[in-house]
Amino acid sequence: MQENHSGSKSGRTKRLSFDVAANWAVVLTFAAAIIAFIPLATIPFLYTKVTVLALGVLATLILFILARLTRGNAIIPPLPLLGALWIVPAAYLLSSLFSGAGMTSSFFGTEIETDTAGFVVLLALFATLTALAFRRIPSYRMFFAAGAIVSAAVVAIQVLVVITSRIAPTLIAPTTNLVGSFMDLGMFLGLGLAIGLLAFRLLTLSAKVRTMMLVAGGVALFLLALVNSVLIWTLVALVALALFIEAIMRNRPSGDQGDLDGVALLLAEDTDEPTQSSRSLAAPLATLAVALFFLIGGGTIGSALATGLGVDVIDVRPSWQSTFDIGSHTYASSPLFGSGPGTFGTQWVQFRDRSLNDTYFWNVDFVSGIGSIPTSFVTTGLVGALAWVAFIGLFLFFGIRALLLRLPEDPFVRFVSAASFTGALYVLALAIFTVPGPIVFLAGFLLIGVFISSLRYGTNAREVGIIFARSPKVGFVIVFALTLLLLASILAAYVVIERYLGGVAYAESTTALSSGDLDKALEAANRSILFSPSDRAYQLISGIGISRMNQVASNTELPQADAQSQFQAALSGSIEAALAATQIGPNNYQNWAMLGNVYQTVVPLNIEGAYENAKTAYQQAVALNPTSPALPYVIAQLEIAHKDPAAASAALMEAITLKRDYTQAIFLLSQLEVQQGRAREALEAAEAAAYFAPNDPTILFQVGILRSANGNNPGAIQALARSVEINPQYANARFFLGVMYAISGQFEDATRELEQVGTLSPENAEAVAADLAAVRAGRNPFPPTRLGALGIPQGALGETTAPAR
Repeated sequence: MQENHSGSKSGRTKRLSFDVAANWAVVLTFAAAIIAFIPLATIPFLYTKVTVLALGVLATLILFILARLTRGNAIIPPLPLLGALWIVPAAYLLSSLFSGAGMTSSFFGTEIETDTAGFVVLLALFATLTALAFRRIPSYRMFFAAGAIVSAAVVAIQVLVVITSRIAPTLIAPTTNLVGSFMDLGMFLGLGLAIGLLAFRLLTLSAKVRTMMLVAGGVALFLLALVNSVLIWTLVALVALALFIEAIMRNRPSGDQGDLDGVALLLAEDTDEPTQSSRSLAAPLATLAVALFFLIGGGTIGSALATGLGVDVIDVRPSWQSTFDIGSHTYASSPLFGSGPGTFGTQWVQFRDRSLNDTYFWNVDFVSGIGSIPTSFVTTGLVGALAWVAFIGLFLFFGIRALLLRLPEDPFVRFVSAASFTGALYVLALAIFTVPGPIVFLAGFLLIGVFISSLRYGTNAREVGIIFARSPKVGFVIVFALTLLLLASILAAYVVIERYLGGVAYAESTTALSSGDLDKALEAANRSILFSPSDRAYQLISGIGISRMNQVASNTELPQADAQSQFQAALSGSIEAALAATQIGPNNYQNWAMLGNVYQTVVPLNIEGAYENAKTAYQQAVALNPTSPALPYVIAQLEIAHKDPAAASAALMEAITLKRDYTQAIFLLSQLEVQQGRAREALEAAEAAAYFAPNDPTILFQVGILRSANGNNPGAIQALARSVEINPQYANARFFLGVMYAISGQFEDATRELEQVGTLSPENAEAVAADLAAVRAGRNPFPPTRLGALGIPQGALGETTAPAR
């Protein structure tokens, strides 16, 4: 009997360890995802965090399954809200299956972005596991203690980053942080402040803990001032205002409160409540005052503070109107399931308004709308929209009911319920009005899981227990299902690791390409495709091939046979990679543009079919991105290479119609006009470009040359002088300014400019020596015949023939 008892006790300890390990896995996953950071350019920052999250969730699932298999039972908190967690993931999976976007791309995206089905499933699974695993008050204490430590670490590290950036600006940027973007840092700090205020009001804290929280809260407010987000300040102010009002109401003299009999109060007066001193008005009042101060003065004081410390970050997203416009176009063709998870960027470039080309963000391909949830409305259609509305509605209903009518009796569990509900609601509000990063979403859904778990402690709450070990038939089905889920978790972990390694290899390839190491870049890109085929990796291989072709063409020491062989291999490899990219991502205009770039590279070589294939690829890109002025501009370059200036001019006019201040297109059009002998039209185009880019020395140089070609020497001097003023090292502009002075008889000014040209380099000094001697002697060394040789009467196309460098 003693041996049996000992064995039973040992088995019980082993079984219980899986539950404890699952609790620890939840907390460690949360902490590890936040602090995961490898300071290498070849390690993707956010993708690393998402991968840590995915592996942590799968590890938690495995431990939870082992705990259930060894214990033979499962205890579930109140089911309605737990089931509601899976409404949104179900909508995402349906959209992935029936939207036509492709199951793999919809589930994984490029790096499991927040709008992919895979990420949403991860969030729901993590929240579910948290709700199931957290059954005891020590689990809540461990979670909030870990959250406080991690939040304090984030604050402390950020202060060190800001200080270091002031001391050594080239070492680290002040916006560098552990959470994600600088705006994500602000969202995370706002969440920490909201929960901290609730802890002050609902918990009895030691003087040491209160002091540390006050210091951390004050520093967090300072960092929030650097983020300077109206939305975050508003949400923090609302939490502080609610707690301040509640505190005022609680401090009112008590009277006849018989009408409150039977109603659960958030801060009911009983012997278990914290003392009145621990519920000081100071914390919420101070927070409210600071929030209102920066809400009122954010545009002046807040901006000045952020600019002074070098952290003036602009949060740019499409407006509500733009998001609704994209949604209306999407619903016109795919109302039920939308365009597919993670495809907002594709919809954006296809349906954005042309007027956006007149803004600074005309060439930004936004991948999300005004907020994450409105973006989901577009990508998952009516199914996703209804799913989000249903989930948020159920969360509010059960949450408010629990806090008002079924509040737990234990003071700490009351705090857990109130803090988790408030924190989750804060993140959901952020998801409506902005685009939180993965860490902010993780924190929000983890709090949803904690809140669902705390419902088991509510008044008259009942848990559901399933003891499948006592029923052989039911037990066999459940154990079989859990075993399959266990195996699926292991397989999923393998897929996650494989795709992450593909992402790391892609980052290595881009880094190698930027440094000019084509061999290493190609090897890493091929490795990325081996781990996880993607259109971006094939795009990269195609770009490496173009660089290889240019490298071979510029290598004069390479034998002709070897050069031809290497060029042909690079060309065929680039074409194959670009075609593969278009097959994986047929709706990505960049894939078709890359294919066009490959063919355009060899158009000057008169390779059969190159022009036609390039034109076809570019036209497909235009069909997918019809409002981009950059694509007609690229087509114009193709037509120039094909020696068709009329078609090039038409393409440039199309680009200028889409973007009236497209200076590159206007400037190229002026060069085409010069090439065709239309100097007056060329001058008009160049002056139009100068109007939109008055400080571009290259355009001003072109204006000066064309004014001279049209007989306006004073105007030419004015434009060239301005070009030299902007860029004193611009030798060509300075040389031609000296020419214009000499032609106008201003020999002293001409001497000054030519002397300056000579000081820029020994080659320039030798080239202008004879001209300089002539102007010093009061003679004009630039007769009309020489001006023609310099290109002035006929205009200038591309590089001038001036001797100055």
